Amino acid sequence: MIKIRPLQIASVLSLIAVFGLDSQTPLGFAHGDLYLIGVLLAAFTGSLRFMWTLAGLSIALTVLGIWLSPEGLPMRYWLTNRLMSITELVALTALTSYVIIRLRRSRMEKHQWRREYRNLKKLTPSPDNPLSPFQYSSQFQLFADAIPQTIWTATAEGGIDFVNRAFARSTGRQREDLINHAGWLGSVHPDDKPLVIAKWPEVIAEGKEYELEVRVQRHDGKWRWLLVQGTPVKDADGRIIKWCGSAIDIDDLYRLAERFEHVASTTVDAISDWDIVNNVIWWNQGVNTLFGYEREDMMSDPTVWTSHVHPEDRDRILDTLWGAIRGDTEELMMNYRFIRQDGSIAEIEEHARVVRDQSGQALRLVGGMSDVTERNEMAEQLGHAQRLQTVGELTGGMAHDFNNLLTVIQGNNELLTEALKDNPELADMSDMIRQASEKAEALVQRLLAFARRQSLEPQATDVVDLINSIQPLVRRVIPARVKLELVIKDKIPAVMIDPGQLEHALLNLCLNARDAIADNGCIRIVASSASAESMTLVKKELDAENWVAIAVEDDGQGMTEDVRRHALDPFFTTKRNGEGSGLGLSMVYGFVKQSGGYLDIQSSPGVGTVIHLLLPVADIDAIGLDQQQKRLQSCNSPKVAERKPVVLVVEDDELVLQYAERQFRELGYQVLSANHGEQALDVLRQRVTANKPVDLLFTDVRMSDGMNGPQLAREATMIQADLPVMFTSGYTEDAFDQESGSPGHLPAGTLFLSKPWRRADLAQKLAGLTSSED
Repeated sequence: MIKIRPLQIASVLSLIAVFGLDSQTPLGFAHGDLYLIGVLLAAFTGSLRFMWTLAGLSIALTVLGIWLSPEGLPMRYWLTNRLMSITELVALTALTSYVIIRLRRSRMEKHQWRREYRNLKKLTPSPDNPLSPFQYSSQFQLFADAIPQTIWTATAEGGIDFVNRAFARSTGRQREDLINHAGWLGSVHPDDKPLVIAKWPEVIAEGKEYELEVRVQRHDGKWRWLLVQGTPVKDADGRIIKWCGSAIDIDDLYRLAERFEHVASTTVDAISDWDIVNNVIWWNQGVNTLFGYEREDMMSDPTVWTSHVHPEDRDRILDTLWGAIRGDTEELMMNYRFIRQDGSIAEIEEHARVVRDQSGQALRLVGGMSDVTERNEMAEQLGHAQRLQTVGELTGGMAHDFNNLLTVIQGNNELLTEALKDNPELADMSDMIRQASEKAEALVQRLLAFARRQSLEPQATDVVDLINSIQPLVRRVIPARVKLELVIKDKIPAVMIDPGQLEHALLNLCLNARDAIADNGCIRIVASSASAESMTLVKKELDAENWVAIAVEDDGQGMTEDVRRHALDPFFTTKRNGEGSGLGLSMVYGFVKQSGGYLDIQSSPGVGTVIHLLLPVADIDAIGLDQQQKRLQSCNSPKVAERKPVVLVVEDDELVLQYAERQFRELGYQVLSANHGEQALDVLRQRVTANKPVDLLFTDVRMSDGMNGPQLAREATMIQADLPVMFTSGYTEDAFDQESGSPGHLPAGTLFLSKPWRRADLAQKLAGLTSSED
């Protein structure tokens, strides 16, 4: 039975009334908007169907009113009015329908919320009763199943008696299969089952909260890491009456942590993460790789790291660290020394970052320790090399000119000494000039040796014979209270070295060892084939068969680490003023390096010092008489001996040239001279053209006209093929590097007279030509 409401009747009557007005009023079309009153009355009935029915009827009556309107009105008036009325009816009906629908939906949502609130209130347990969530099992299950988190409960004895829908869905198993101990274990990874089996009874016995990370198989067969947590529910007497727990999927976090571990393990640094709030620290594997400490030991307590910081740096580093934490610093960089597990010292550069909360409170300190020991050593070596280069450039700049002056001074002083034999007073003054010039000569040679710019004449040298030959000299310069021991190990091959310079270097090392021994002691010179130990000392990947090791050892006072690191620096000395120049060890180091070898110092206070030399083995097959030696022998042939030999002296220093001319004449030579290379070549061409060849070319290595001695020698031998050449210089620089293949090394067979030289030195070199021929 359809129930008719008063508003519906009123709506219909209003439409009839408006239609009546439309037919009776001369301007009937003006009443078209009055149909809106009936539609509004229909809207208040709450029926959308009735409202749209009345709206349709109003539109029909409006159209019908066109034929009831008085005649004589223009069409534009009544047609416009009717169309506007129809549009208004449609718009008002649609808007009213939207409002009614929204009101109905809001009312339904309000009713639903009230119903859910009443149901949830029924499921909410009383806070006074710990068992209230379990007293209504159906209600608890509804509540637990609505939660997406995995939830389980167990009896006081540990038997699983409930799992929620999320647990069953994630494993893909029925609840009935999971609600028992064996069923739960069926989803656990085989490698983790022993841990669960051992841990669960222990937890039940202790009755404490626990956490456990295990892998559980998901419904798709994949294994996921879960964080299983359990909490005991106790009654008023403290007895466990229930266990409640959850299982949180931490697989993504676990993978991220695992990935971080892998990334951290690949870095060469030791990375730490200090949780300042909980005072817990984490280290990566680098702390073991770099320093030898076990991660577990370093993570046992943050103060373990502090105990390994070098005692001299500890207070400074801790003040810096805590100052940054308590202040507002976010990033800091520290340099300090760290003691490795084997007791050695590592130089550390640490970059750290302080992580703070919004209030600025320090929460964590993340740092990375880089072992820069080797880098600092390389930087120190580079600095040493740069200092060496600076001194070398300074030395090279002055050595040539200085030795030219010394050549003239010493040579003429030698002649002056001969002329003053009968005048003792003036002879003593001449001897003082000689001594002073010899000291100046020695100083220049030391600087050149240190700078690796001295002229070396390497040759195959028997180390054993050389050490035995210097033994008497060493014995004379060390006191009787100091023992001297020579230790020769195995059969030692010959080394390619300048024997005179090696003797001088070993004597220098023995003198240093003598000065380091305060009372009774011992100096040992040990020669052996290169061992693995000596290879390790020089930190080079070398073939031991190509090297010979010589060590000079003493049991003196030794060196501190700081002294050892600066021992090879030029002019560095620990002796009192006037007792040492600081060039002894520097000179030995420069000579060994220039010879292609290596030097290492091992020393500690109160123990003594060992200086290792690693020298290259000589290639005996490569040693022989070259073309240059054959040329030199030719100048002493019987044919040349029938006449006075001719020497062409080339020297750009006028005083040295005059001195050389006089000395050669004193030795029976006919002398031709030139101030530079081009002039010498012109003289040589003239002599060859006149069939009067030159018997010896005596040339300075460095000359100012752009052509050096070796270049002149090459040009000269193209003019006169059998021309022997003797070189002289106080500093060869790199003039022979192309020929010898090594800086400062003279090519095999090169006849060289080092400045400053005297007549006796020249005569000895020239006499060697005769003995070579014989």
